[in-house]
Amino acid sequence: MGSVRLYGATSGYLELKAPDVSPSSELEIPSGGFGKVLQVVRATDSTSRSTTSTSYVDVTGMTVTITPTKSDSAVLLVATVRMQTVRTSGVSTAGYIQITDASNNAISGTEEALNQVGGDGWVSVGKHVPTVVIGYATPATTSATTYKMRFKVLSGTTLTLVNSETTGQMYAIEVAA
Repeated sequence: MGSVRLYGATSGYLELKAPDVSPSSELEIPSGGFGKVLQVVRATDSTSRSTTSTSYVDVTGMTVTITPTKSDSAVLLVATVRMQTVRTSGVSTAGYIQITDASNNAISGTEEALNQVGGDGWVSVGKHVPTVVIGYATPATTSATTYKMRFKVLSGTTLTLVNSETTGQMYAIEVAA
């Protein structure tokens, strides 16, 4: 059977060989564009935000809205903040963040990022911990889609996103399927 060689710009090649089947076989090569970054939307927040809520609440300023250019695109979501927990009673400190859609459904991979510092006998103020959360969504639409960061704490704890020291950032990156 025959083969086709695609040569690299400076060296090497990729060889496509015909399968050992009837001569009417076809090899379908995608029209291109898959795996390419189509757009990036970014939100930044330089104001520190705190919560004592034990249920997830929205983080003001950490929301992105992206309008996918293709209905079969994927959206890679990346958020980075510095988290600090403060113990206000004799319990361990723990703060949680997540990325959700507009209906508060957690995005795959971002269900619950944890910052836990200490227990009884530890200092009451946690360190400023850099935290990165990465998720993956397939919105299956070309309509505007909103993603947001949410946070919560254990009872007796305050969580602060220390954006005033290091700007919090959230990205929605559309990737062609």
